[in-house]
Amino acid sequence: MVTTRRSAAFDPISPDLDLDALVQQTPNFEYVTRISCDMIETQGLDTFEKLVLLHVLIGGKPLVIEGFHKRLDEWTFTSAWLQDNHGKKYENARNLSKQTNMTVSIGHYLSNMNKLTNQWNRHNYRDRDRQRLYLKDIDCPQVWHDKLREVVPPSIFYLNDSTGDVGGPGAVDEPNPHAPGLRKSRGVARAGDLMSCLPPAMRAENLMCYIGHEGTYTPAHREMCASLGQNLMVETSGTLDPDGKPTKPGSSIWFMTESKDRHLVSEYWLSTLGHDIEIEAHFAQINAWKSAPFTTYIVEQKLGDFILIPPLAPHQVWNRGTRTMKVAWNRTTVETLELALDEALPRARMVGRDEQYKNKAMIYFGLSRYSDLLKHVDHQKGSVSDHQLTLDLKYSPKIRQLQKDFRRLFSLYTRILLAEVLPHNPRDDKKIQYLPFDGNVTCSFCRCNIFNRFLTCTTCVIPLENGEEDTYDICLECYAMGRSCKCISGYKWVEQFKWQELTEKHERWRQQIVASEGGLTEKSALPLHMEQQYMRKKSLAAVCQEQLRLRPWTDPKKPPPEPKLSKDADESQVNADGTITVKKKKPHLKGHIRNHVSNYFEPAWKQSACKCGRAYSYGSLFRAFDTMPLTVMEDPDWQCPHCLRICSCGKCRKVAGMQPYEPTGTVLGYDTRRVADPRSTESLVDFRQSNFEWVKKAGDDSEDSRRLSRRVDEAEAAKSQGPALDDDHYVNEGEDTLISNGPDDGESLTMLTHEDDIPIDPLLGGLPSNGTQTVRHNRVLNETLQNGENHEPPHLFVAPSAVMLDQRHLGGGFTTDENGIVFQYPDPTDPDPTVPQYAPPQVEQRSQPATSSDHNKKRKRSDARDNVQTDMLDPNQANEQYHKAQVKRTLADAKRNDRYIIAEAAMSGKSLSVKLGVDKEKLGHILNKTPTQNTRPIKTNFILQSDYPSPSNKLNPLNNPLKRARVERDDEFSTRKKKRRKSGQQQTEGPTKKTSKFMAISSGSEAEDDMVSDDGGYNQDRVPKPRQLPAYLARKNDVGDQEIPKELTSDPRPSRRKSTLVDSAVRSKHGTNNPEEHAVTLAEENRRAKLRALHWDHDDSQGESEPESSPDKPDKELTGSTKNTPVTKPLSVARNQNGISSAPPKLQPPSSVPVSIFSKGKKIRVASKGSEKPLANGKASRRSLGVEYSHQSATPSVS
Repeated sequence: MVTTRRSAAFDPISPDLDLDALVQQTPNFEYVTRISCDMIETQGLDTFEKLVLLHVLIGGKPLVIEGFHKRLDEWTFTSAWLQDNHGKKYENARNLSKQTNMTVSIGHYLSNMNKLTNQWNRHNYRDRDRQRLYLKDIDCPQVWHDKLREVVPPSIFYLNDSTGDVGGPGAVDEPNPHAPGLRKSRGVARAGDLMSCLPPAMRAENLMCYIGHEGTYTPAHREMCASLGQNLMVETSGTLDPDGKPTKPGSSIWFMTESKDRHLVSEYWLSTLGHDIEIEAHFAQINAWKSAPFTTYIVEQKLGDFILIPPLAPHQVWNRGTRTMKVAWNRTTVETLELALDEALPRARMVGRDEQYKNKAMIYFGLSRYSDLLKHVDHQKGSVSDHQLTLDLKYSPKIRQLQKDFRRLFSLYTRILLAEVLPHNPRDDKKIQYLPFDGNVTCSFCRCNIFNRFLTCTTCVIPLENGEEDTYDICLECYAMGRSCKCISGYKWVEQFKWQELTEKHERWRQQIVASEGGLTEKSALPLHMEQQYMRKKSLAAVCQEQLRLRPWTDPKKPPPEPKLSKDADESQVNADGTITVKKKKPHLKGHIRNHVSNYFEPAWKQSACKCGRAYSYGSLFRAFDTMPLTVMEDPDWQCPHCLRICSCGKCRKVAGMQPYEPTGTVLGYDTRRVADPRSTESLVDFRQSNFEWVKKAGDDSEDSRRLSRRVDEAEAAKSQGPALDDDHYVNEGEDTLISNGPDDGESLTMLTHEDDIPIDPLLGGLPSNGTQTVRHNRVLNETLQNGENHEPPHLFVAPSAVMLDQRHLGGGFTTDENGIVFQYPDPTDPDPTVPQYAPPQVEQRSQPATSSDHNKKRKRSDARDNVQTDMLDPNQANEQYHKAQVKRTLADAKRNDRYIIAEAAMSGKSLSVKLGVDKEKLGHILNKTPTQNTRPIKTNFILQSDYPSPSNKLNPLNNPLKRARVERDDEFSTRKKKRRKSGQQQTEGPTKKTSKFMAISSGSEAEDDMVSDDGGYNQDRVPKPRQLPAYLARKNDVGDQEIPKELTSDPRPSRRKSTLVDSAVRSKHGTNNPEEHAVTLAEENRRAKLRALHWDHDDSQGESEPESSPDKPDKELTGSTKNTPVTKPLSVARNQNGISSAPPKLQPPSSVPVSIFSKGKKIRVASKGSEKPLANGKASRRSLGVEYSHQSATPSVS
């Protein structure tokens, strides 16, 4: 039975919310840490990448980078530009009030955003019937994508394929797309987004735009597949729109958490709020966030704010103001892939959420790309003769980090293969069907992407209209959970890669890793067969193969068979007196065993039997003991809860020494019938049921539950560790050597040790800072980012633009966080902070090399010499000089950009108060004036309706009456410039053959403006009736006004439709009610207009246009110099798909109905009217109204 537990309701946020007061008054509310985008250039991209790694990825806290609006193009990132360039594009706007989609054009939505916003006020913001239309998940324009690439740091941008420096170690010459010649590529480094390693056809396009108004929101959710989220506010409304209408300033309120609280947040959502955060359907109230047992980070995202969202960190967004326009994308790294395989994918599989990122395929193709890069580095090492370049390739931090990421991806790839290993059986191997991998195979139940092996049902196949078949494919994880089609069994194996191919690549990559590590060690990767021996459990594929034999096959087209009773023999018993008593056994169902918990007989394949003889159903194990079916199936030595002395059933609770198990989490139940294939069923566990009954038995059904307290303790333990760089996974730039490539590297290591006197900063030794100098590291920034003290900045106000400085020299309002990143905050205890005095750097000469033990506190070198005497500057003095010089450069740059006063005030914490003199009377009038409010009642709550032309409206003759429009052929026109007709020239009349095609269009369609009838709106089948006067004009005529006729003229009034030269000529000169004369005139005008359009003039050399003849005068000018001269140029040439020209169709002789000959596109030649001259083949021809035909070929020519 599906859970009916009470859940929290949706409560909107008032438009008048004072966010600053809310944060100050709530103890567990804090503002998110902010830095300025200008500091990225000041400190360098390497420092910024380490900040993102420590603070966001490992630390799990959100980060805001402000100031990007100063770098965005102010003309492109606007609503006006979007409306002008993409206004006619239709998108699906989400109606959050009704949970439905509405198809609207972008221009129509942008034009009505002011109305959608003004409907809300502090009195009606809880109205559920009003529209909340959110234009979300729309494709980002390509122009925006190109301009954002120039502004956003490349390491965190969309589909970044390399974080290396331009011209860095491993760079090669590549063609320059912007100038002739070659240029240096980026150096070898890991990708900022592993999605770029996939083939373009397999990538998920997640660069999206979000446009919302006041009252729109995004429910609480996590980023898909544990990826890193990036969200940039590119445009917001101000106080006035471009048309001068008043608007409300736009912004977005973010409620965010950190990654280390993810389990606590999830349990709080389940047990307290009654919602599952994985479903993404609940926007939590502000009161719910206030009562939460974790810290909530608040962000008011304004124009230019760039938010970095940690992986698996729940968050929700509320839009304010008239308009907010954001661009968002996601990135995948090695760290997020590990979280995806461990947590994100199992949770998404449970609720049936789409996996659009193809994580397992990303691991496979990422390994292939990284392997090629490392081979390229090895090739350069052997081909480069320069010893310094060899050292740069060997000890480059980016290349070493690439090798560590390669090792981590290899571990994930090993996990994938070990899960799909089948017991070796040549017969079973031949039965596996091969399907080439294209990345599009998904599970029919959970909709996850399938990398290699899966199961398919040959019975549940649905034929489609296009001739293809919709097969039922199930992933191995779902089948182990008991999910399948109604057949339950009888599946066939399918694989998308040859197993030998995958294992060969595994061994090749393993040898490459061993070679880069300098040989086999205790931590070296093992071959696949040895990894399989150390598994100590069954593989996932082996579990599925075993379940295929245990589970029965059922025909979905027939009713389920009735269970059969057992036919066991009766037991006989000999009494004391020698008599025999026959004891009849109670018959039971065949293939059924008794369930230990429910004490009922259930099918044996739905239960797990222990060696003690007790059997537990998989549903009881899941809800009462937090055990998934796969955990039981893959353990060959599984022990039941009774053997473990933790059984919580009614009988075992009375047993002495039994400690009943308490569920560690809340299970609400997952009803996947809405998302799963209709052919699906759950045969082992009904995941729709909750575990509330077991929670009540444990006595933990209270607000302050032990389940929630347990999650709080886990979160506190995770936070106590703090962010740190693991030596096995990350390169410590403070170390000079991390990789040893064998005993032949001793000379290089010695040379590197002698170079230890390199200054720790370029300012101290006068050496240039170069990204390619990979041996020269800034240990000061490394210590600042890694060994920072645990100081939290005060979050009483919105953090201003921060300056990343050294933590050893703080003052004047500077504080540091736990990562050692220094931010400038106003010190509440210092009412008058002073400006620190900065002195120019003093460079001193060194006489002896410095030891690395004084600087690298992360890890000591084995050859460190503590007693070496040196006169080098003390590290504190060196850092102070470097800090002063850095601040001086910052102020110099600000002075050149006319920002010196602002920068100095920001560094010192000063503020400038400006007093404006205002007349007292005017000031009092302004203060006493009450703002006017719109008190007009709203007639309807549906402000915006779809402007998409639906098929029903087109077919409705009442709404859109049909009109006849002529269909013009593309080959009837040319791109040549039309020549104007000289004034005074007239057109000739003449009947031509009618071959025009017509189509019916509605008056509301877009085709009406582009298609014009060739008869000027007349119906040639009947004479148009005179139109009647309007009523008010008729009454006026009845009074006695004789100047106004009772009927209008037959000539129609020009409409707003596009008018051609034919229409104007017919209306001005040949307006008549005679259908025959009208048809002849129309055909001749059509012929003349098409000749002018095609620019075929008889006297092109003189630059004159074709003369026109009157109806009663022959064309003497036309038959002058070009009389009987054939024109061989065709009117139109048809071209097939292969680009080969084909001859136009032949024209039939003229019939009684005159039609223009140019609708067929025939060859013509000019001849004099009325003259009889044989054709080129000597055959006679006849002429009628200037059209010449051959008796044999019926090919026309025009005079």
